[in-house]
Amino acid sequence: MMLIMKSVYIISIVLFFFTSCSRHVKNECLFQMNHVEDRKIMLSELIDSVEYVPLETVDSSLLPALSKLLYVRDFIYASADMEIMKFDNKGKFIGKLSEFGNGPQDYLNINDYDIVLRDSEVEIWVCHQKGISRYNAEDFSFLGLISLDIPVLHFKYVSDDAIIIQTSGEHSFCLCDKNGVVRNEFLSNDPANLSHSLMQFIETEDGIFCILANTDEALYYNKQSEGLELIHYVGGIDNVLTRDDNRAYMERYGYLEHPQKVAQDFVNIVTFRKKGNCSMFFLRSGKGEKVLINKNGDDEWESYDIYPNPTIENDLLTGLDVRYLLTMSSCDSDDAFMMSIPAHMLAGALVNGKVIDAEDNPILIKYQLTN
Repeated sequence: MMLIMKSVYIISIVLFFFTSCSRHVKNECLFQMNHVEDRKIMLSELIDSVEYVPLETVDSSLLPALSKLLYVRDFIYASADMEIMKFDNKGKFIGKLSEFGNGPQDYLNINDYDIVLRDSEVEIWVCHQKGISRYNAEDFSFLGLISLDIPVLHFKYVSDDAIIIQTSGEHSFCLCDKNGVVRNEFLSNDPANLSHSLMQFIETEDGIFCILANTDEALYYNKQSEGLELIHYVGGIDNVLTRDDNRAYMERYGYLEHPQKVAQDFVNIVTFRKKGNCSMFFLRSGKGEKVLINKNGDDEWESYDIYPNPTIENDLLTGLDVRYLLTMSSCDSDDAFMMSIPAHMLAGALVNGKVIDAEDNPILIKYQLTN
């Protein structure tokens, strides 16, 4: 009798756990792709208001091949090893934040950075092993340290009362305030859905998304309710990767093989951006890569292949692979879509009156979608 009661108790706990988890995943489907039309197009017909910004190359402003680039209030910021570079809106190098060290205003590493707008002030926030350090974006002076008892891998500032943090503790995310007080912990640590994908906080007018491992689920900060939610944020994509698929494949193939297997067998959501009513989604599968575009905020989407047989012909920069549209995953602008082009891909080209050298810093391209 005791054994039966114990079994019933265990089953009840398990059922409660699973129903609780499922209850936390909301089927918001903020992007519904019910009607998708495959098309062919010239790049000049797809984007307009194109602006080229070559980032000045001097000894003190050299950028690595991979850099997080942010265009905020007419200034450009770029991560470079242990420094944050600052350029004006024409690409001229202005200065850099360089506080590597062990002092109270220093950092020993940069896990992530963000440009934070607080009232009329613009600040550079850098997260590292001691917490999040704040610096003035004008003169790079130290403003303070937000000390935290948990590792800060990535973060996104929403307000002084809401800073989203990705961590590596018992939970994957938490919400804290400017004093480092944790308000809420969210999403139990889940290596299959956090280990291999690029961490991106994607901001729209209504909220902030963090795509979970290229799946159709995202951690979502709702600006209206001021809370974190786990949502199915996109609908209508056949064979889209789910978090359950990731867990099953990691268990079946192991840590190292899992990313390649899910990339081959499922449609992966690599990144997206939304500017006003216009949205761009990049998808990858074993069949190739494509971009889905919506210009009106409805459920009518245009689909274009970008690899291996692109249906977008690049008539703006002849010979340049249209897959560079995908670099928006590591760069963002507060007023446009943006991509980053390595200088060696445009070597010899004349851009804004300057001949590009293969060793130069990257060239940013800002653009809008055509109406």
